[in-house]
Amino acid sequence: MTENERVVLTVPARGEYARVVRLCAAELASRAGMNIDDVDDVKLAVEEAFVFAAEHMTDGEMTFTFHAEPEGLDLLVGPLPEECAHDTGGDAGERYARFILEAVCDEFEVFTHDSACFLRLVKKTV
Repeated sequence: MTENERVVLTVPARGEYARVVRLCAAELASRAGMNIDDVDDVKLAVEEAFVFAAEHMTDGEMTFTFHAEPEGLDLLVGPLPEECAHDTGGDAGERYARFILEAVCDEFEVFTHDSACFLRLVKKTV
């Protein structure tokens, strides 16, 4: 990937599509120049982001927007229902997903914009 490229992937909010998103993320991380350990971190982060998002979706679609940055890969997941930004307890699956995301990402945040919730994940190559 070259600087400032954007890839948008929209998939049904069903578990069997987590693998599709993970494979796409791995390829993009590799193209961004990440080493194998960082690519593995990106794959894990994207899968956990999928789990986190799926906890708040009953049906519909999820959108993953990947941005190539000079210092790494920036991922935006959403829009999701607004209440996901205010739900800090969540069930065990969501708590585990947050724990993993905070551990493997250089940056992780949940925020709201225009009455929707978004996840932002950053993995740096530097």
